[in-house]
Amino acid sequence: MRTLIALGVGHLDTIIPDDKFDPDTNNPVYICEPLIVLSLSSLFEEHSQTTRKMWITNSIRTSHNPSSLGYTLKDLTLLVLMENFGGKFTPLCEVFHFSKSSSLGSRKVTLVSLKRSANDVIRCCPVSWKTGSSDCFGFKAESPTDVLKYLMDPNGKAFLFPDTHMRPDLMWFFQDEETGELINAFAQDKISKNLNSEAWIKAVNSVMPVFFYTEVVCPSAISSSHST
Repeated sequence: MRTLIALGVGHLDTIIPDDKFDPDTNNPVYICEPLIVLSLSSLFEEHSQTTRKMWITNSIRTSHNPSSLGYTLKDLTLLVLMENFGGKFTPLCEVFHFSKSSSLGSRKVTLVSLKRSANDVIRCCPVSWKTGSSDCFGFKAESPTDVLKYLMDPNGKAFLFPDTHMRPDLMWFFQDEETGELINAFAQDKISKNLNSEAWIKAVNSVMPVFFYTEVVCPSAISSSHST
């Protein structure tokens, strides 16, 4: 019972508030939907035409314009992170670029999801294609309020797709293998033929918390609007 609850896939039946919880009593536990969803996901992976990689490939091929391709790229980023860090510890340098002088690249991390328990303690759970503590991997925020709710309790969802005004495209949590430290990571997806310094700076600035929910006004747009 305790193992199922700790994993986030089992829940106690509703207890009347006036009743005192007795830890020595075996209470009934019901299994929630994550196990069913993960089971179906494993079933789809057995057929080449319904695998996750095939779905992503087809989505890129059928994108009608850069805008739709941008949305697909966000899903692709999630896929890459799940494939490389889901259920295993992987050095950061195998996926991300680091300078030769940086020691961050050698750190081994894995994906985890966070969930607030009944006693108001945040617990982390390993995440992979076959394990997790939620019925879905990502949560799409529609407003800053949704983002705050997620940060207060991710409810087992490993990834957050922030609203359009926050600036990052994706957020997730890593756990360091050696120290157990939780690392909050953000990503900005950019598609460009020429990744010049200006494009890099924009991408970096978008994932810095100091710039979250700050509006950048284009001077040329203002002047053109006045001229008309």
